[in-house]
Amino acid sequence: MINPIMKKIYRNLIPARLKGSIDLFGHLRMARLEGLGEKRVLVLAPHPDDDIIGCGGTLSLYHERGAEITSVYMTDGRKGNERYGEEELVAIRKDEAARAAQVIGVDNLVFLDNRDNELSATESTVSALLEVIKDFAPEAVFLPFLLDEHPDHMATNRIFLSAIKRLPEFRCYAYGVWTPLPSFNVVVDVTESQGIKDKALREHASQLESFDYLGGVSGLSRYYSAITGGKGYTEVFLACGSHEYRRLGELMSW
Repeated sequence: MINPIMKKIYRNLIPARLKGSIDLFGHLRMARLEGLGEKRVLVLAPHPDDDIIGCGGTLSLYHERGAEITSVYMTDGRKGNERYGEEELVAIRKDEAARAAQVIGVDNLVFLDNRDNELSATESTVSALLEVIKDFAPEAVFLPFLLDEHPDHMATNRIFLSAIKRLPEFRCYAYGVWTPLPSFNVVVDVTESQGIKDKALREHASQLESFDYLGGVSGLSRYYSAITGGKGYTEVFLACGSHEYRRLGELMSW
């Protein structure tokens, strides 16, 4: 059954000028991403492992093609494992993020240090992200999809959409973490970089203590590969221009 929200988005967006740039139902229009041509790539990660889970294989391919990559960690991840004190876990997760980034080939790390599970679109959070985007001037931004079912992931979108209101156009690639994408229009074969992604994810040891992210993430990648005609590992995205992504956001009722 098609999500009613997705029906609404489809009815409002597809009939006009979006058919050439975005398709909310992958069975209608699918494109394999060839070239990975953007040279300045920004990743918004609500927590210090979301960049690896959502798009780590694709980021590794961008690195191999000479792109400069910046990961922005929106929260400090202090709620990620109850075995640790919160301040201790913040320090641990920053170290884990730095090691994972080195494996993938991420060039710059930005920690905005908002409290985990308390992220919201305040004036200060919007201003902080806007400054990062202006300074880096990305050609592509990867971020969790608008409907990714975690409050910090949805808040990341609210902050992002407020920050980009008056910025020039760039490409957005929405990924799924807590919620598989309801549909996608870009497919990236990450078979050659899946081992690197797995190695990077293992650096997030504090998160693997409680959840089998390695098995879950690789299994989902195998599934996406199978349903798109591949035989290895695949990451998928819903991609569109930043102005159109804002239009998607305007249709949401969080």
